[in-house]
Amino acid sequence: MSLDRTVARAHARRRAAIEPIIRLDLLENPYGPCPAAIEAVGMSPESPPELLAARLRRQLSQNYRVPSESIHIVASINRAIRGIVSRHVGPLITFPPAATTALIADCSRESEIVSIARGVCGDAVIGPDFASDIPANGLAVIDSPSNPLGAIVSPADIVRLSRACTCVVVDERFAEFSEFSLLPIALELDNVIVLRSFASWSGLSEATCAWAVAPPRLAENFGLESTMVKPEAVAGAIATLEHRASVAATVKLVREDRSRLYRFLRRLSFIEPLPSWGPFITARVTIVPRQVLIDGLAMRGVLVHAPPEPGLEEYVRIGIGSRTAMDRLRAALLQLGPELVS
Repeated sequence: MSLDRTVARAHARRRAAIEPIIRLDLLENPYGPCPAAIEAVGMSPESPPELLAARLRRQLSQNYRVPSESIHIVASINRAIRGIVSRHVGPLITFPPAATTALIADCSRESEIVSIARGVCGDAVIGPDFASDIPANGLAVIDSPSNPLGAIVSPADIVRLSRACTCVVVDERFAEFSEFSLLPIALELDNVIVLRSFASWSGLSEATCAWAVAPPRLAENFGLESTMVKPEAVAGAIATLEHRASVAATVKLVREDRSRLYRFLRRLSFIEPLPSWGPFITARVTIVPRQVLIDGLAMRGVLVHAPPEPGLEEYVRIGIGSRTAMDRLRAALLQLGPELVS
């Protein structure tokens, strides 16, 4: 190792020890919740839980133009998926690589699992050939935007899935960052459930809740109507919707920084970014093993995520942080680049 490289690494270690760690391995709004939501979560709600839930359904109905009777408040998307999967009798269709694939496998060990791999860079996943192989009594769970690829699902894919199997569950926990939703499809088809969450975009990562849009029959069959949700989480969600303009402004900043990061990464020779509609960019590390890049960034105080899903051994997922955090990331990559290339 050359003297210059040794000095550079020593300087990077000293700088990382002084400056705060930049967490780009997370998937949340880096600007945090609005003050009203923080206050709502910290106070004990005066209204009974039933009235709070009804108020939240009205707010969601007004904001997303969905009938309130089709909206069901749930504790979290993961808990809702576990409940739906546990009540389904028949095969389960998953679409790896996706973070929900392992979740479904853990809570449905006795069910047959049919996996349909999603490719990178494309939004179409269910062609006519795939649809013909799907069991008619199957339940499909798919995320849009997907984690960790960041791809969205087209309405045509959901229609094909709905015709091929018993029920389709669409995980839209990152939809606020994509400005694209399949909620209209859930209102048109009687076997489609769309799950949305406040967790990532509201900044309320700890005290938050989720919601489902589903026909009453499906909601009853899968127990979505009987979910217990903490009152403070519902109050925080209501406050977020009442001050949605301020939160939407920060979500817009995340989308802008995502586009800016994608353009920056495309100019580097050692990493190949994928188009993404989530609050992150996933990229393939070239020239060197990805752990070399991860370690080099960590040495400079920047943490990124290594997707554990099979087939993504060369990829890293970079969450979108504040403007300061993204400047630190770009500076770290520029410093690290010559070392990786050489």
